[in-house]
Amino acid sequence: MKIAGFKKQSLIDYPGNISSVVFTQGCNFRCPYCHNPDLVLPDKFGSCYKESELFAYWQKYQHLLDAVCITGGEPCIHNDLPDFIRKIKNMGLKVKLDTNGTYPNQIKYLTENKLIDSIAMDIKHVLDFESYRQGVGYALSTIGFKNVMESIGLIENSGIAYEFRTTIVKGLHKIDQINSLKKRFNQHYKIQNYNPEITLNDNPEFEPFSKSELEAIKL
Repeated sequence: MKIAGFKKQSLIDYPGNISSVVFTQGCNFRCPYCHNPDLVLPDKFGSCYKESELFAYWQKYQHLLDAVCITGGEPCIHNDLPDFIRKIKNMGLKVKLDTNGTYPNQIKYLTENKLIDSIAMDIKHVLDFESYRQGVGYALSTIGFKNVMESIGLIENSGIAYEFRTTIVKGLHKIDQINSLKKRFNQHYKIQNYNPEITLNDNPEFEPFSKSELEAIKL
């Protein structure tokens, strides 16, 4: 696994659990509002952790942890993800996975083999191809969009805890579009307002929604 970041303990990434957070390197999307460009753009990649470093920490502090969150980048681009997760599960820790949903075969394998306990999928835009393609920096084929839709169905029928979430960006998303996603995913849907401080692309048309605009979103 190419692991570019590691947070030893977090109380917010897996609600109700004390978790470590692993940030994998590499992503197949180019979302212009992404706040982790160092995990996405190869020319910004830094050095990676050795897996042995992480497992040594988890072994030592296992009694203080409930879970490991795996995020990115996009974790599912890594073929050795299931083996990595299996080793974590063998330590008695729960696993939460963050994904963009473009690898439904990975999601299906992980859920059917009970390797993950919770999953969060990023929903980049309303669920039509052209809008979604815009939301991911145009790094999306029709097959990729089909995979996204397949992953939504797999997650909803997985039998594990799940949520869908959107980073909402004024200049990219409209309030009625956000409300349509809320209606589609109901109580499983969360939003995060855009943070312009560190992004993949510095787009002057992008800005956070104001407090009054957020109040118009029926969440």
